[in-house]
Amino acid sequence: MYFGNIMWAIDAEGDIQNDIVAFIDWQTMREGSPMEDLARFLILCADGIVRRQAEEFAIQYYFDCLITEFGNIKKVPYSMAQLEKAYKYAFIIESMKKNGLGVVPFFLGTVNDKKIDKSVKDAFRDYGILKVLHLYEDVDKLLMNEMKDIYDQFGN
Repeated sequence: MYFGNIMWAIDAEGDIQNDIVAFIDWQTMREGSPMEDLARFLILCADGIVRRQAEEFAIQYYFDCLITEFGNIKKVPYSMAQLEKAYKYAFIIESMKKNGLGVVPFFLGTVNDKKIDKSVKDAFRDYGILKVLHLYEDVDKLLMNEMKDIYDQFGN
């Protein structure tokens, strides 16, 4: 999921509002981990600062919503630890796919077709590069620490 999958409310004058009407994602239509969606969404829609801040509470918030929805923590099909681990796996995978490396071309593709000042284009490029740098710093941190077993198994 990325920001293009978010349907925003429109007022009577046809102006876009801050309210979300729906999330629609047909690209990877299959049953999968909700943590894949969260990782993809945060990677594509947030810079490193916002993503890192959201990661501090988003998984816990999702888990709390599951408890509320199921009415009892014992009925929730995942533990908090399982969700955190699933997010970390999804984060690494999504960072290495087009969602990570594709960030810079994604930003540049939106500005290259328009008559936009070079300084604005440069700012978009710099923003995209910094996003990817933050992604790879965080992937490296995971693979060198708590997920080192994955690096040891596949990284050499």
